[in-house]
Amino acid sequence: MLISRRRRVMSWRIVGKSVQALVAHALLFSFTLLLSLKLQRALPYSWWTVFAPLWLFHAVVARGRFSLPAPSLPHDRRWAPCHAIMATPLLVAFELLLCIHLESSSYVVNLKIVFLPLLTFEIAILIDNIRMCRALMPGDEESMSDEAIWETLPVTMLRPVEFPHF
Repeated sequence: MLISRRRRVMSWRIVGKSVQALVAHALLFSFTLLLSLKLQRALPYSWWTVFAPLWLFHAVVARGRFSLPAPSLPHDRRWAPCHAIMATPLLVAFELLLCIHLESSSYVVNLKIVFLPLLTFEIAILIDNIRMCRALMPGDEESMSDEAIWETLPVTMLRPVEFPHF
Protein backbone atom coordinates (compact mmCIF):
# COMPACT_ATOMS: atom_id res chain seq x y z
CA MET A 1 0.00 0.00 0.00
CA LEU A 2 1.54 3.24 -1.12
CA ILE A 3 0.79 6.30 0.95
CA SER A 4 1.58 9.60 -0.66
CA ARG A 5 2.01 12.74 1.37
CA ARG A 6 1.85 16.21 -0.04
CA ARG A 7 4.66 18.46 1.00
CA ARG A 8 3.53 21.83 2.27
CA VAL A 9 5.75 24.77 1.64
CA MET A 10 6.14 26.75 4.84
CA SER A 11 5.22 30.41 4.55
CA TRP A 12 4.63 33.23 6.97
CA ARG A 13 0.90 33.03 6.22
CA ILE A 14 0.78 29.41 7.42
CA VAL A 15 2.82 30.31 10.51
CA GLY A 16 0.51 33.25 11.22
CA LYS A 17 -2.61 31.09 10.94
CA SER A 18 -1.04 28.53 13.27
CA VAL A 19 -0.17 31.20 15.82
CA GLN A 20 -3.67 32.61 15.53
CA ALA A 21 -5.17 29.17 16.19
CA LEU A 22 -2.82 28.69 19.16
CA VAL A 23 -3.79 32.06 20.63
CA ALA A 24 -7.51 31.33 20.14
CA HIS A 25 -7.22 27.98 21.91
CA ALA A 26 -5.12 29.48 24.71
CA LEU A 27 -7.76 32.18 25.25
CA LEU A 28 -10.52 29.58 25.44
CA PHE A 29 -8.46 27.54 27.89
CA SER A 30 -7.74 30.59 30.05
CA PHE A 31 -11.46 31.49 30.08
CA THR A 32 -12.31 27.95 31.15
CA LEU A 33 -9.65 28.05 33.87
CA LEU A 34 -10.75 31.47 35.16
CA LEU A 35 -14.41 30.42 35.11
CA SER A 36 -13.75 27.25 37.08
CA LEU A 37 -11.66 29.15 39.65
CA LYS A 38 -14.34 31.84 39.96
CA LEU A 39 -17.07 29.24 40.45
CA GLN A 40 -14.97 27.56 43.16
CA ARG A 41 -14.62 31.00 44.82
CA ALA A 42 -10.84 30.73 44.54
CA LEU A 43 -10.56 33.84 42.38
CA PRO A 44 -11.41 37.28 43.77
CA TYR A 45 -11.63 38.98 40.35
CA SER A 46 -14.84 40.36 38.87
CA TRP A 47 -16.86 38.60 36.22
CA TRP A 48 -15.67 41.17 33.67
CA THR A 49 -12.11 39.92 34.17
CA VAL A 50 -13.22 36.30 33.88
CA PHE A 51 -15.00 36.94 30.57
CA ALA A 52 -12.21 39.09 29.07
CA PRO A 53 -10.36 36.11 27.47
CA LEU A 54 -13.60 35.02 25.82
CA TRP A 55 -14.09 38.45 24.25
CA LEU A 56 -10.47 38.45 23.10
CA PHE A 57 -11.15 35.03 21.58
CA HIS A 58 -14.07 36.50 19.62
CA ALA A 59 -11.76 39.27 18.36
CA VAL A 60 -9.05 36.79 17.30
CA VAL A 61 -11.56 34.58 15.49
CA ALA A 62 -13.24 37.57 13.82
CA ARG A 63 -9.83 38.81 12.69
CA GLY A 64 -9.20 35.50 10.98
CA ARG A 65 -12.70 35.19 9.58
CA PHE A 66 -13.01 38.64 8.04
CA SER A 67 -9.44 39.21 6.89
CA LEU A 68 -8.62 39.66 3.22
CA PRO A 69 -8.36 37.74 0.97
CA ALA A 70 -11.59 35.96 1.81
CA PRO A 71 -11.60 32.19 1.48
CA SER A 72 -13.43 30.78 -1.50
CA LEU A 73 -16.76 29.15 -0.79
CA PRO A 74 -17.27 25.55 -1.90
CA HIS A 75 -19.35 24.69 -4.97
CA ASP A 76 -19.62 28.31 -6.13
CA ARG A 77 -21.84 29.28 -3.22
CA ARG A 78 -22.09 33.04 -3.07
CA TRP A 79 -23.65 33.29 0.40
CA ALA A 80 -22.92 32.32 3.94
CA PRO A 81 -25.57 30.96 6.28
CA CYS A 82 -27.32 33.81 8.07
CA HIS A 83 -26.68 32.32 11.50
CA ALA A 84 -22.93 32.25 10.80
CA ILE A 85 -22.95 36.00 10.29
CA MET A 86 -25.06 36.85 13.34
CA ALA A 87 -23.41 34.34 15.71
CA THR A 88 -20.65 36.51 17.16
CA PRO A 89 -22.74 39.64 17.87
CA LEU A 90 -25.48 37.61 19.55
CA LEU A 91 -23.01 35.56 21.61
CA VAL A 92 -21.17 38.70 22.73
CA ALA A 93 -24.50 40.33 23.63
CA PHE A 94 -25.39 37.29 25.75
CA GLU A 95 -21.98 37.36 27.46
CA LEU A 96 -22.26 41.09 28.23
CA LEU A 97 -25.77 40.71 29.64
CA LEU A 98 -24.64 37.73 31.69
CA CYS A 99 -21.77 39.76 33.16
CA ILE A 100 -24.14 42.57 34.04
CA HIS A 101 -26.48 40.06 35.69
CA LEU A 102 -23.69 38.35 37.65
CA GLU A 103 -21.98 41.55 38.77
CA SER A 104 -25.05 43.31 40.10
CA SER A 105 -26.13 42.28 43.57
CA SER A 106 -29.74 43.26 42.94
CA TYR A 107 -29.91 41.52 39.54
CA VAL A 108 -30.61 44.58 37.45
CA VAL A 109 -31.12 42.47 34.34
CA ASN A 110 -33.68 39.67 34.40
CA LEU A 111 -32.49 36.24 33.22
CA LYS A 112 -35.19 36.27 30.53
CA ILE A 113 -33.48 39.30 29.02
CA VAL A 114 -30.02 37.75 29.48
CA PHE A 115 -30.92 34.66 27.44
CA LEU A 116 -32.84 36.54 24.74
CA PRO A 117 -29.80 36.77 22.38
CA LEU A 118 -29.26 33.00 22.67
CA LEU A 119 -32.91 32.33 21.95
CA THR A 120 -32.71 34.64 18.93
CA PHE A 121 -29.59 32.82 17.75
CA GLU A 122 -31.24 29.40 18.08
CA ILE A 123 -34.32 30.57 16.16
CA ALA A 124 -32.06 31.99 13.43
CA ILE A 125 -30.25 28.64 13.17
CA LEU A 126 -33.56 26.80 12.91
CA ILE A 127 -34.94 29.12 10.22
CA ASP A 128 -31.65 29.11 8.31
CA ASN A 129 -31.40 25.31 8.36
CA ILE A 130 -34.99 24.97 7.14
CA ARG A 131 -34.24 27.48 4.39
CA MET A 132 -31.09 25.61 3.33
CA CYS A 133 -32.88 22.24 3.36
CA ARG A 134 -35.70 23.64 1.25
CA ALA A 135 -33.14 24.99 -1.22
CA LEU A 136 -31.86 21.45 -1.69
CA MET A 137 -35.30 19.99 -2.34
CA PRO A 138 -36.64 19.90 -5.89
CA GLY A 139 -39.61 22.05 -6.87
CA ASP A 140 -43.15 20.79 -7.47
CA GLU A 141 -42.57 19.73 -11.05
CA GLU A 142 -38.93 18.79 -10.70
CA SER A 143 -37.40 15.55 -9.60
CA MET A 144 -33.92 15.20 -8.23
CA SER A 145 -31.90 12.07 -7.71
CA ASP A 146 -30.15 11.29 -4.45
CA GLU A 147 -26.78 11.72 -6.16
CA ALA A 148 -27.70 15.24 -7.28
CA ILE A 149 -28.73 16.16 -3.73
CA TRP A 150 -25.43 14.83 -2.35
CA GLU A 151 -23.52 16.85 -4.96
CA THR A 152 -25.13 20.09 -3.77
CA LEU A 153 -24.01 19.60 -0.17
CA PRO A 154 -20.84 21.39 0.93
CA VAL A 155 -17.64 19.36 0.72
CA THR A 156 -16.93 19.68 4.46
CA MET A 157 -20.16 17.84 5.29
CA LEU A 158 -19.24 14.95 2.99
CA ARG A 159 -15.62 14.50 4.02
CA PRO A 160 -15.10 11.41 6.21
CA VAL A 161 -13.42 11.76 9.57
CA GLU A 162 -9.73 10.98 9.36
CA PHE A 163 -7.94 9.56 12.35
CA PRO A 164 -4.16 9.92 12.80
CA HIS A 165 -2.08 6.87 11.95
CA PHE A 166 0.22 5.64 14.69
